[in-house]
Amino acid sequence: MGQLITEDLFQKILVEPIQRGARELFVVTGYASPAMVTRHFQYAVENLGTKISLDLHVGMTGKDGLRRTELLGYQAIPRQSREQEFNCTFSTRGHSNHSKLFVWCSKSGPVEAFLGSSNYTQVGFGLSPSDKFHSETCVMVDPDEAFSYVLGAAKGSIGYLDRDIASHIDLTEDPTPESLILSEENDQSAQIDFVYLPLVQSRGQNAGRVHDAGGLNWGQREGREPNQAYIPVPSEVARSEFFPEKGVHFQITTDDGQAFICTVAQSGNKAIETPSDNSILGKYFRNRLGVSLGTYVTDADLSRFGATAIKISKINHDSFRLDFAPGMFYSPDLP
Repeated sequence: MGQLITEDLFQKILVEPIQRGARELFVVTGYASPAMVTRHFQYAVENLGTKISLDLHVGMTGKDGLRRTELLGYQAIPRQSREQEFNCTFSTRGHSNHSKLFVWCSKSGPVEAFLGSSNYTQVGFGLSPSDKFHSETCVMVDPDEAFSYVLGAAKGSIGYLDRDIASHIDLTEDPTPESLILSEENDQSAQIDFVYLPLVQSRGQNAGRVHDAGGLNWGQREGREPNQAYIPVPSEVARSEFFPEKGVHFQITTDDGQAFICTVAQSGNKAIETPSDNSILGKYFRNRLGVSLGTYVTDADLSRFGATAIKISKINHDSFRLDFAPGMFYSPDLP
């Protein structure tokens, strides 16, 4: 114990203990993100063939508050990571904890523990290629002492599913597109970062029509879950680096209060998917369009709703807003 870890923190702290038999992770961290949770869960299932459980305590919410959209992201995790067990608590108003402690347990109890500078985020663990020059350090510590600290840190906190959470934590709002416009009028350095994405084919003789076996109808093929869907990303948007790199998880919160953890996928970065279960997006859009689950989405369905595109606004590097409303029609000339 005591050896300083400065490289490959994700592998050494969050992966190798699983390979040695640990299955339950207790975390106290100053800051975290729903995208990091799903990224870790997905790695365990797809690369290690196992499920893990995570008990996460976010310590700085009592001082800094919590974005309401981020809370929605945490609440969406059980729906998107059904093979894993997840619990999350937050420090309440007037309390704060900036520690970063990771304790792995097996059936016999605590087996490994790490203390360091990394928050439980993709940036903190080197999972965002754009942050390749970002450095963190960590060191192994006594697992029994660390576990006692984790249990004490969570006392007096509030759970992420508690209906009374707004009484204990300051919930803040993301900026709206309207507020961004006002900000730009008063600050020439402000930028409105948004794109329109098609829900229909954007090129060729079938431009403007829904995909036969792609997009909203990706699952409409034999042997697939019929609700599977992805959001098409035109090549010019993919080249613009508007979205994070392929494989990096990010959150999309919708204008009607839903949240999904997504990732850029497929060749040419041509799609946005919900990792682990692509039917989540398909079910969402079918519900918005008033289409029965499992059925084919038609041109008439989009026409009746009055839109063939969505607007995606960037809140920060791993948080985006989706607007879908009548009058949004895709054109290659849109930003």
